[in-house]
Amino acid sequence: MKNILVTIAIVVVGLSSTFASENPIIDPRIISAFEKDFSFAKNVKWEAKKDLAQVSFLLNDQAVTAWYNSDAVLITLARNLLYRQLPISVIKALDQKYPDAALFGIIEIIHNNEVQYQVTAETKRKTLLLKVTPSGNITIKKRIK
Repeated sequence: MKNILVTIAIVVVGLSSTFASENPIIDPRIISAFEKDFSFAKNVKWEAKKDLAQVSFLLNDQAVTAWYNSDAVLITLARNLLYRQLPISVIKALDQKYPDAALFGIIEIIHNNEVQYQVTAETKRKTLLLKVTPSGNITIKKRIK
């Protein structure tokens, strides 16, 4: 019995140190800034990405991803949206320019306090990745097909 308890203790300690080493080391200043910015966030998951800290979380049951720089400054925020959640000016511009396209993969991106929307538009002949400003200006970021 004693051997079993010792074995279990060794396994638990080994597993906990393994999991601890898999977690990225995030600067406590960044974590503090995040907790101040998003105090109601749930299911928080951190990743270290080159010079950035990426954090994915739920905010009001919506998936959000944020990137902080090494100075603990929030530089980019992204979340998936439904078509009907887009501003009316964006919907109007997309409907005029791509009336027969299936629109999906919609992401709202806030970078350096500027908002843009990334939208995939698919027609029978082509698939485009679009960048749309809140005022409705559309540019093609990439031709996928």
